[in-house]
Amino acid sequence: MPHAQPSSCGPAAELFNWEVLGRVLADRPDALVVTGGKLLAHAPPRTLDEMHAYLSAGLGLCIRHGERHDDGLANVAQAFSVFGRAHVQLFVTAGRTHGFGWHYDDEEVFIAQTAGHKHYYFRSNTVAADEPARGAIFARYPQERSPMAAATLIAGDFLYLPSRWWHMAVCEETALSISVGVAPTSAPLEPRPSA
Repeated sequence: MPHAQPSSCGPAAELFNWEVLGRVLADRPDALVVTGGKLLAHAPPRTLDEMHAYLSAGLGLCIRHGERHDDGLANVAQAFSVFGRAHVQLFVTAGRTHGFGWHYDDEEVFIAQTAGHKHYYFRSNTVAADEPARGAIFARYPQERSPMAAATLIAGDFLYLPSRWWHMAVCEETALSISVGVAPTSAPLEPRPSA
């Protein structure tokens, strides 16, 4: 089940702040420019000044594989790798907008809000839970009738979303967040020896 935990990941704010974003952008990461549930053909910004101009225009950014561009983010991916293959996505969202529309991920999703705040909406997937995540399948969302839940995250808050749960986030003010996707390994974890 999804789980939100307030004030549980305050140190994450240092892992993804504006300074870190500037360094990551300069490293030319794999990034998507998004707004209002649409992927745009715009070239990703490469400096903080360009990013702020995008935000002023209501455009956001999803940086894929952030762990490839920053040692601290690489450590985050490494820490989650005990559960499976982990990758880090970074979200930069303009206030009063949203990036992606309703969708789901094949991985378990762990979100740390590091700046600003967002309203996350989520619900169980009863119409496409057996289908791998892809755009054409997301069109089934209007058929969903499961109860909806919500959590508002401010800097330092955490949210876990199980794989294949529908979700989307609406940004109240310009926000930064880390999303760790974990594809569990097929083998069970070895029990840790007791002390």
